[in-house]
Amino acid sequence: MGVRILTGKKVKQERTARQKKTVREIDNESVKSRRVKRVHRPVTHKKKYSAWKRASSRRMWIYVLLLLVILFFAGWRLWRSDAVQMRFVYMWPYQNEIVTYARRNDIDPFLVAAVIKNESEFKPGAVSPVGAIGMMQIMPETGEWIAKQMGLDSYDVDSLYNPGVNIRMGCWYLSELKYEFKDNLLLMMMAYNAGRGNTHGWMNANGWDYTFGDVKKIPYPESRNYVASVLYDRDEYYRLYKDKVEKRK
Repeated sequence: MGVRILTGKKVKQERTARQKKTVREIDNESVKSRRVKRVHRPVTHKKKYSAWKRASSRRMWIYVLLLLVILFFAGWRLWRSDAVQMRFVYMWPYQNEIVTYARRNDIDPFLVAAVIKNESEFKPGAVSPVGAIGMMQIMPETGEWIAKQMGLDSYDVDSLYNPGVNIRMGCWYLSELKYEFKDNLLLMMMAYNAGRGNTHGWMNANGWDYTFGDVKKIPYPESRNYVASVLYDRDEYYRLYKDKVEKRK
């Protein structure tokens, strides 16, 4: 085996290489020493309590939400009950006068109740922006015409504030509309709301006859909504009060 003879320059290069290698090894050892293994520490009682508390909070909100849903449906059923509807939504004061004059004029008393509800909410002193008066919202000039047709010699405009007189005249007028529009309920209600002339005008313009029955085709939005509301309320009055009214026969 031969002996390698190093010159001064090579000796210096090898010394430098050994020094660099030593520095790298030291750095690697330093990095390894700084690496700390992650230790899985056991869950303490404090952490267990915190997790239990979060779970309990979630359960509490679920119970609260469930309770609110139950209360909502219970409240809705209570609100839709017949007793509550009759007390707060479909009240029927002056029932005796309405049934009496409706039957006298061959008009459905439930329809009259629905008309009054939509016209004035049963307020005898109600006056509309256009001047309609009383529970059935009769215009003064219409009231004068009705009074002449009925032969009411003692009539004056203030009579329309009297519930009995207003209901009597309103039922008579509905009877006239029933005859004029050949028992067509939609046309009757359109005429009561928008006037007889407007109703005949719509019939001519749209080619309607006395079998017309589509509320959605009523051209005037106010009359369309009015007719739909009256028909719905008439059905509700019938559902709630039919037994009581039938006993009056």
